[in-house]
Amino acid sequence: MLTGIEISRYIANLALSKDADDIVVFDMRPVVSFTDYFIIMTAETARQANTIADYIKNELKQKDVKLYSKQDSFNGGWIVLDYSFLMIHIFAEVQRQYYNLEGFWAESIEVLRIQ
Repeated sequence: MLTGIEISRYIANLALSKDADDIVVFDMRPVVSFTDYFIIMTAETARQANTIADYIKNELKQKDVKLYSKQDSFNGGWIVLDYSFLMIHIFAEVQRQYYNLEGFWAESIEVLRIQ
């Protein structure tokens, strides 16, 4: 079984293969109790965001990683995939800047950035 950080890095690479931008993995354990990692990325279009989300869901399902919750409509510019121990956030650029999760959770630890 892969560790949380290994799965997070795997997800970052999956997203990169679908041309996600500015992919960041944060270790959230020092600041929250509801998850271990955030993976945040930007997609240029709704179609790309949905492709990234579907690809990640399918690949993790093959590894028996259970999806607990999803908000996977890009209508609001933000898709969230909740795997309990990690949460994936796929943003449009405008929503990513507006919600500024990186700033809000500034006390978390950045463990990977792919630009």
